[in-house]
Amino acid sequence: MKILNRTSDGLKRCYNVLIAIEELKQAKAAKLQEIAKEMKLPGFRPGKVPVSVAERMYGDYAAAESKKALIDNQSKKILDDENLTISFSFETNTVKEDENGLEFELKFELIPEFKLQAIDKVKLVKKVAEVTDKETEEVLEEIRKHKTKWVDVSADTKAKKDMKVIVDLNILTKIKKSKSDKVEDLQLVLGDASIMEDFWKPLVGCKIGDVKEFDVNYPQNFSNKDFAGKAIRYSASVKNIQKSEEYKIDDEFAKSIGCKDLEEAKTWAKGRAIAKYSEMSNELLKRDLLEELSKLYSFDVPANMFEVEKAEVIKQIKNEAKKLNQEFTKEIEEECGKLAAQRVRLGFIVAKIAKEEKIAVTQNEIQQAVRSVAAMYPGQETRVYEMYRRPGALNAIVGPILESKVVNFLVDKLKPTEEKCSVEALVALDEEPFEFFKKGIEENKKKSASKGKTRVKKEGKAEEAAVSEEK
Repeated sequence: MKILNRTSDGLKRCYNVLIAIEELKQAKAAKLQEIAKEMKLPGFRPGKVPVSVAERMYGDYAAAESKKALIDNQSKKILDDENLTISFSFETNTVKEDENGLEFELKFELIPEFKLQAIDKVKLVKKVAEVTDKETEEVLEEIRKHKTKWVDVSADTKAKKDMKVIVDLNILTKIKKSKSDKVEDLQLVLGDASIMEDFWKPLVGCKIGDVKEFDVNYPQNFSNKDFAGKAIRYSASVKNIQKSEEYKIDDEFAKSIGCKDLEEAKTWAKGRAIAKYSEMSNELLKRDLLEELSKLYSFDVPANMFEVEKAEVIKQIKNEAKKLNQEFTKEIEEECGKLAAQRVRLGFIVAKIAKEEKIAVTQNEIQQAVRSVAAMYPGQETRVYEMYRRPGALNAIVGPILESKVVNFLVDKLKPTEEKCSVEALVALDEEPFEFFKKGIEENKKKSASKGKTRVKKEGKAEEAAVSEEK
């Protein structure tokens, strides 16, 4: 192997490499011997097939595979010999092949080299929200809105949509492999979109004590194959009917969420509010720290990493633009490029700080993070664990943990000053749009205000005309 030429452009590198004809022949011969040992042909003992026979049958395949392996191995050797740390993987392509051998291009991008800058002069201010009774009440109100109180109806009340019917359900159709033909105290909310209509519609109009027989027609793709595509007859004995009511924020509501009384519920809710706004405060501090950190550096980033990040940033900003009713302009796309470069650069900065300060992610932290992800998908935990066993899959977990640990290290070192603020001010900072959206938002506000004034003027003139007519 011989390196014929080296070219560079920023972090990009391109090497022209020649593999001598003898190396190609030796690699092909070794591949043919490997194939011959594994061949099984009538008239030959296992492992005793002549290489000449393997050459006739698999010569082209052996040549292609040995070249591919040789190019890959020689590329890795060059990177190891020259002690090069590259971004992502390298690329290769054949330039030519003649009597001298095979010439190929080896292309890759280097990881940028830079020195860590002193951060002593970075000043951080941590906004700390003062949680009041209002925020405590908001926590309880949010829970109350999504919590249903079920109240028994009178015996002569007929079940209606959105009521809950409690039944003992009997399966009248004989089903193979069925563990039980009876389900006791089954609760069905009439009209619930997660329940097949055939199950709840027959129960509309029933009263406590009624017994209803009905058929449920299961679709062909139903998860239980013993039921799929069949009409199953059921008998339902109605034991109770309940209607929904809204909770009032009182002791009864407090007990429904596991507290002994309203005072305890308020204490618990205040704790949740404090935790929520404390987390928001920490995230804003982290955002400010990374912003200040990025201002200290301006080195180039690998184009391949930049393009991947830019695509992700554009996707995020387009979604944000849609929410804010803003146009995604060419100028905003350029800003996305700057933001993507900043994010890639920060990744390198965080990694270098972690290396120099010996900050690492422990196996226990990784396992705990994976368990937290798995807990979000009940019943699919095994699938989640399998997914994270794939090569590189853990990077999505390790990266954020490492960044968080580095941020905590820097925050401890910089000792930010605390500044109290209202919850509204903290939320406004958290929801603050990107700088390039602010101009458009202000223009929209002015247009809306202008339309409002025009409407008021028109209404005023109409009122004047009406008064004149009355006179």
